[in-house]
Amino acid sequence: MYKTATALMLVMLTTAAGAEEIRIGSSADYPPWESVDAAGQIVGFDKDFGDEVCKRIAADCVWQNQSFDGLLPGLQIGRFDAVISAVSITDERAQKVDFSTAYADAPNAFVVPAGSAAAGATSVADLKTQLGSATVGVQTGTTHEQALRANFPDATLKIYDRTDQIADDLVAGRLDAGLMERASWEPLVAERGADKLVYAGPLLSSADFVELGQGQGIALGKGKDDLKKRIDDAITAMRADGSIKAMSEKWFGYDISKQ
Repeated sequence: MYKTATALMLVMLTTAAGAEEIRIGSSADYPPWESVDAAGQIVGFDKDFGDEVCKRIAADCVWQNQSFDGLLPGLQIGRFDAVISAVSITDERAQKVDFSTAYADAPNAFVVPAGSAAAGATSVADLKTQLGSATVGVQTGTTHEQALRANFPDATLKIYDRTDQIADDLVAGRLDAGLMERASWEPLVAERGADKLVYAGPLLSSADFVELGQGQGIALGKGKDDLKKRIDDAITAMRADGSIKAMSEKWFGYDISKQ
């Protein structure tokens, strides 16, 4: 019995020691996608999703918190093996990194101070009229910045490191509007009050502004074809068995999985 147990333990240790380690970069300041809890641990939809992907491809995940604008450059120089941080798939980014198949497709929205004329916008055309020369806040390095530069050329952009800074400057009157994913707005609007911040116009996707991308994917270094295939297979299986849908309903309250 002793020899059997010892042998089993050695097999387990050997298996664990031989497991592939994947260093995942993430910007944990974008709830409910990812954030840091009271214990200092990364939590959120992307964390659950990424851990499940690693489980299915039999790899050990090591998560590293990094500012969003440093994620893809860090991937390119080998600091990370993958980036999972609500990264939208765009043609521009795909020239520098590879992407997995999309796992989510989150809607985007403008938010304005309560009482703003833009609050009455009901279409993209209305938004362009109301916010054409506005001062608009976005998070650095995002597709929202690209969408605004391309479609609101006369607007004044203010670039922020964190999304809560955008919400605070809206309340303080230093911004006319902000643009980010709807799910990221929800806790910010709820915390500051519907009497201070309101949504403007319809939910937005790449159908409205191509710069918003083709959904969210895992970013990988160029040429990691074997890893990409294994990840793609895992995502396809998770989409089919409803795992991504269940995770998104847990964290967002609705399904953002890419269909």
